[in-house]
Amino acid sequence: MSDLTGTSHSSLVDQALRLRWPVAIVIVLFTVSYPANDFYGAESDTDIGVGLFLVYVAITVVTAIVVFAVLMPWAIRRQWIGVVALALAVVGFLLAPGFWTCVPPVLAAGGALLGWAGIDAARGRRLSQAAFVIGVLGVAANVYSYAEVFV
Repeated sequence: MSDLTGTSHSSLVDQALRLRWPVAIVIVLFTVSYPANDFYGAESDTDIGVGLFLVYVAITVVTAIVVFAVLMPWAIRRQWIGVVALALAVVGFLLAPGFWTCVPPVLAAGGALLGWAGIDAARGRRLSQAAFVIGVLGVAANVYSYAEVFV
């Protein structure tokens, strides 16, 4: 971790790495709940069958693995933590109206957590701060889009 400024940043990175799987599990469950609700909770015939439901689950799980198991540890070890975090957060925020594709919530949450990990980094601090804020807003926008469909 060549971009560490001290124990404060190292502590945030360690906390983010410890939190990545709980955050990933929560965001996967939230994301999969939309097609599950469409599949199991439909009062009439629905266009989503078990096969399509499993496709949504697979997309969500693969996206979460790529973001939380591959990109996050890779970006933390490099000086690009802010760039990667901001890219994830912005895409997750902008695509929030298409939350049903199962990708935007995972990207927004990954961007927020990665941005939080880099808030005290020597390089990319501002990008990480922006990523954290945009990622949190992206998660909120995804939740709002989801609630708008069912409320």
